[in-house]
Amino acid sequence: MLRDMYLIKSSFLLVLFLSVLLSVPLSAQSDNLRVSVANLSQDMSQLVQQVKTLRLEIEQMHSDNKQLRAQLAAATSNRQTDAQISSLSSAIDTLRREYQAADADQKKQILLEMNRQMKAFASETQSAINAVAEAVDSEPQVATPVSFPSDYPKTGITYSVRSGDTLSKIARDHGSTTKHIQNANKIVNPSKDLQVGQTIFIPIAQ
Repeated sequence: MLRDMYLIKSSFLLVLFLSVLLSVPLSAQSDNLRVSVANLSQDMSQLVQQVKTLRLEIEQMHSDNKQLRAQLAAATSNRQTDAQISSLSSAIDTLRREYQAADADQKKQILLEMNRQMKAFASETQSAINAVAEAVDSEPQVATPVSFPSDYPKTGITYSVRSGDTLSKIARDHGSTTKHIQNANKIVNPSKDLQVGQTIFIPIAQ
């Protein structure tokens, strides 16, 4: 681009110089030629200075462009890094939710299994208790033999049991003892074996 501008300006100056040279008389051409050459030399100096200036500006533009490219690359890298961080964060959140769901489901399954095992254990325990109870019920009941000592007085009276009588009341009313009456009549359970109208012997010491 700079070379094209330089060629255009040089051609323009050359044409201008030739036009001036041809349009003036030969006697004046020498003076005009020197003036033109001086002007051309000045223009060339200015042109060279402009070219240097343009080169500096172009170099500055290259430097600015390089910085812009570096900044753009850094910004692109930052955006990519942000995108990667965002993607990683999203993946972590997804994994956390999946873990929480799996953990909750596992806890639910464990509770269900524990509940099932507890019910099964309770059923087995109840069955064992029922079996033991049935075994106990099926065993023959052996009555414990009751002995009645004969060390009670052999003297006394007979008595017919009345309504409201108890063994202790009868003994108290007749000067005897409950134990003597119970042994003399072989009464195992006074509350059941003592019945109204029953005749018993009341031992009374002389």
